[in-house]
Amino acid sequence: MPLLLLDAVLAVLTAICALTSLASVGAPLTWDGTIPVAIALGLLLLARRRGPVVVLALSAAVLLGAQYGGLFEGGVIWPMTVAVFTAGLANLPWTAAICVLTLAAAVGPTMELARGGAELLWLALVLALAHGYRQHLRWRAEHEARLREAAGTRLAEQRLQIARELHDVVAHTLTVVGLHLNVAAEADSLPEAKGAIRVASDVRKKAMADLRSLIGVLRDVSGEPQPELSSIADLVARAREAGLDVTLDEGGDPTEVPAAQAMAAFRIVQEAMTNALKHSDARRLLVHLDYSSNQVRVEVVDDGTGPVSYTEGHGLTGMRERVTALGGWLEIEAGDGFAVRAGLPV
Repeated sequence: MPLLLLDAVLAVLTAICALTSLASVGAPLTWDGTIPVAIALGLLLLARRRGPVVVLALSAAVLLGAQYGGLFEGGVIWPMTVAVFTAGLANLPWTAAICVLTLAAAVGPTMELARGGAELLWLALVLALAHGYRQHLRWRAEHEARLREAAGTRLAEQRLQIARELHDVVAHTLTVVGLHLNVAAEADSLPEAKGAIRVASDVRKKAMADLRSLIGVLRDVSGEPQPELSSIADLVARAREAGLDVTLDEGGDPTEVPAAQAMAAFRIVQEAMTNALKHSDARRLLVHLDYSSNQVRVEVVDDGTGPVSYTEGHGLTGMRERVTALGGWLEIEAGDGFAVRAGLPV
């Protein structure tokens, strides 16, 4: 149902329910008294999405004015139930304050105490429903965001996997074909055969260029160049410019590290440096990277004075998820400084 149609239906139902309730307590339904009150309560709901708290305040003013004017002696909370629920979704404290003040103003002069208690119970129920529904909407939004992030991560991993397969299998096959074509070109003396082999070699070179371009597109998951191990030097330079004494220690051959592990190592160093700059008083930072044939080991240690206990935020959680996805391990220590150690299987 379109939102405007839903608001119109709620407005009509509110006006009808208000008229019915006024008639049930003996209030006369007149065009110069109770009918305009019911119509006003309904019309105000048409603007409930743009200013829910304002609509609630105006509805309360209309009801209090009608009661103080002697038009009827009914409730003031339940006739504006829709307005209370909508305002509760937007701002629960202000909604509760407006409703309690309205109820306090109505009890005594225009409303019996027992009826006021019933109204208060109804108010608590509506506010509880609004709070529960708001929490549900928030949870659903967070859940959908996590699903989108997980889907994006899976897509990135699949594209990287395809890129690796293309590079390792198809590129290798084309390279072997090229070697055989060169041998055939040198061995065959027929001009026609040499021409055909030369055309085949040109086609093979074009296929290799197209393949490299395709692999580049697949690895470029986010539309920007993916970080590599060589980019860690840029991180170190920026951290030094920010006043942090950074020591970078590398061992092994970084060119043998697969793209997924290289990206994960870069992100670990990046997040650890960010934490050192933002959340501790660190002066020195050690970044140690070891590239072996079966594992990439990453260690980032600072001399900050952060608390011994800490809570993993989005950065540390994302770091742990990235390492786990690659089948690795992650250790985080806090105390005399902050240390992040990880191992990424190759």
